[in-house]
Amino acid sequence: MAVAPAENNRFLGTLAPATRTLVESRMTVHGGAIGDVLQRVNERIDAIWFPLSGVVSTLRGLENDTNVEVDAAGPEGFLGIEALLGARVSADTWLVQSPGRFGRLDTRVFLDLLEPDPALREAVMRYVGAVLTLRGQWVACNARHTIEQRLAKWLLATRDRVGDDIQITQDVIAMMLGVRRASVVTVLGRFVDDGLVAHGYARVRMLDDARLASIACLCYERSVELLRRGVS
Repeated sequence: MAVAPAENNRFLGTLAPATRTLVESRMTVHGGAIGDVLQRVNERIDAIWFPLSGVVSTLRGLENDTNVEVDAAGPEGFLGIEALLGARVSADTWLVQSPGRFGRLDTRVFLDLLEPDPALREAVMRYVGAVLTLRGQWVACNARHTIEQRLAKWLLATRDRVGDDIQITQDVIAMMLGVRRASVVTVLGRFVDDGLVAHGYARVRMLDDARLASIACLCYERSVELLRRGVS
């Protein structure tokens, strides 16, 4: 079972020691609770965020104030690839879905660090490529796979980032999957009855990873492989 160590960012861990020290020395670390917003839609992208623990979702707005998750980042990577590709304003909202601690680095500072460091640029572009491919996989998944498959996939992907105890509300899960809360209640209740997970207030505990993996669509395995190649 892949569980991210507490207070550790895998992308930063791949960097040369001197580069990592330089990046981390310019960061500030902030706590984030469920529902906290790190980046608002249509506002300037002033910072790149590195989750040290917890998970942040990238949400794309639709009609009637509906949001759907198009990406998520945990301790394996960072948020802000749009700024690195030239965007100044965010088309999305970055919302904390699972609480933790997050390193904040000024966007301009990170861009300045990239300029003289080809190894850092290569690592960044490799991760950016993985994220863009993964977003395409998520779009296809949301269009074709059942709620049961997608919820199992989502639980496993979140487990990989934060461990077996996931602090999350049903409302946030519904927003992540782009479905009604009632649908989440029904499917999550079925998972509880089948002994796959335990569910309490704002918390889901994983009980049977193997059976959840048998329910999840292949998008889960593909996402694991994409992130492995993107952070190596």
